[in-house]
Amino acid sequence: MRLIDLTGQKFGRLTVIERDKEKAKGGTKWICKCDCGKIVSVYGGNLQRGTSTSCGCYRRENPNSRKHGMSNARLYNIWSQMKNRCENSSSKFFKRYGGRGISVCEEWKDPKRFFEWSLSHGYREDLTIDRIDNDGNYCPENCRWADTKTQGNNRGNNRYFTLNGKTQSLSMWCEELHQNYKTAYKRIFILGWDFQRAMETPIDVSKRNRLAGTTNG
Repeated sequence: MRLIDLTGQKFGRLTVIERDKEKAKGGTKWICKCDCGKIVSVYGGNLQRGTSTSCGCYRRENPNSRKHGMSNARLYNIWSQMKNRCENSSSKFFKRYGGRGISVCEEWKDPKRFFEWSLSHGYREDLTIDRIDNDGNYCPENCRWADTKTQGNNRGNNRYFTLNGKTQSLSMWCEELHQNYKTAYKRIFILGWDFQRAMETPIDVSKRNRLAGTTNG
């Protein structure tokens, strides 16, 4: 399995400096510098899952954090990564976020306020934060907790089509009209069909079978 290089990335309060060359059982470890200045060695899996976000200083500084939901390491990591890609010009994602003017609202600069909003607005472990307007900021009015499908339909590079006065992404149209996505994509973007024809023309199963060297059976 190819090793994912975490050098330079930030997870919570931890910034990865380099790979720990000492052999470790259970996976690769990384040398990290905490915002408090302490250097620690942390398993890469724990960083990526959000279960390690500081050297331990956060818990020591906030002994009552559990009362506010701030003991949730994943939620803290989501908050930290959100701020990092908007405010840290060294982040590999900065160009797509902070670099084009997307910011975190003042209210959410305080992690406690972000956690409170999250826990009262449908946060679950299987959801991720999604901006409703891809050109808008991270703020209560423009964010929601969404599953992978919803986020995919909300990507900035999606193409939208209008039919009978209704506009939505190609994937959503395919689901609604029971059309195969790959077929629709090929018809529109490769063969140059207009959208309505691409969606309403049935797939020629017999032709597909002949091309595959099979029969209708």
